Amino acid sequence: MKVYLKKCISYDNAEDVLIPILKKYENRFSEGDKVLVKPNLLSPKSVESGITTHPKIVEIILKFLLDLGTKPYLGDSPATGTALEAVKANGIYDVCKKLDIPIVELDDPVEIDGEIFKGIMISKKVLEADKIVNIAKLKTHVQMIMTLAVKNTFGCVVGKEKSAWHFRAKTNTNFANVIIDIHNIVKPTLNIIDGILGMEGNGPANGIKKYFNVLGVSENAYALDHAIIKSLNIKEKYVYIIKEAMKRGLIPHYEIESNWEGERIKLPLTAPIFETVTNLVRIFERVPKINKNKCVECKLCETRCPAEAIDIDNDKFIDYSKCIRCYVCHEVCPQDAIKLIRKLK
Repeated sequence: MKVYLKKCISYDNAEDVLIPILKKYENRFSEGDKVLVKPNLLSPKSVESGITTHPKIVEIILKFLLDLGTKPYLGDSPATGTALEAVKANGIYDVCKKLDIPIVELDDPVEIDGEIFKGIMISKKVLEADKIVNIAKLKTHVQMIMTLAVKNTFGCVVGKEKSAWHFRAKTNTNFANVIIDIHNIVKPTLNIIDGILGMEGNGPANGIKKYFNVLGVSENAYALDHAIIKSLNIKEKYVYIIKEAMKRGLIPHYEIESNWEGERIKLPLTAPIFETVTNLVRIFERVPKINKNKCVECKLCETRCPAEAIDIDNDKFIDYSKCIRCYVCHEVCPQDAIKLIRKLK
């Protein structure tokens, strides 16, 4: 099992870095294969934000697949907005139009049972694909700490079912296992991480954009994610998906081919780095708080809150007795009007 982590300081140079690696995986695809290309389209944001997969990376991969005689189509189910709105905002739409690639919303739910969690609503358009190419983004994540290749397949869950799973899972550990079950259903043929421009701090949408200057590729997303966090000097126990994947024996032995030295990264305020420190620290937790001066009352946080803990009309109130600390409100807020503060448990 190989993991490639290659230094790339500009999207202008991405093709020279990426194509030689992609060619090593040509035999994974056959002429006529229907290939779903699944980028990270979290929300309709400009490419400069570092939130979504860069259109240049998508273009390189689509051309690679077309040259192999496959039939690629691109799809996602964003946390906010639609796939079409997201690709128009970040430039992927123009790439798909130029290459005549269909853009689909990952809807039409089919109920599938995971190894641990049952009744997961996966898009039929995912299940109908012969192969899947998973193009993730290197970002932090206030709930899962990092969002990489495994987490990116969570977008194959239909629409608001994603928010519902936050509520059903209840804990970060359970939610990590939901994501792992979903990834094992989706089973991407190839995984790419766009880490040239990514995000640190309180990502995945309202963190601090950062150039990590790396492109990662592997047929195994667990190996790829593990190699990334090790290169960033992040402890495995801090990243819930990696921690649970290790418990389930899902991280294979792999060889890493890298000329990337890693970058310093600022983790979210929610990272469990103080879990073994004093009892005084452990009695506090991070909770969302709405900045009333920044809030424009779009009510995205209210409508997407799986616990129904937010009432914007009631003086932008959050009922902490209902709040499950999933931070979906922080993720979907387009104004970065929700901060994470410490509160006594």
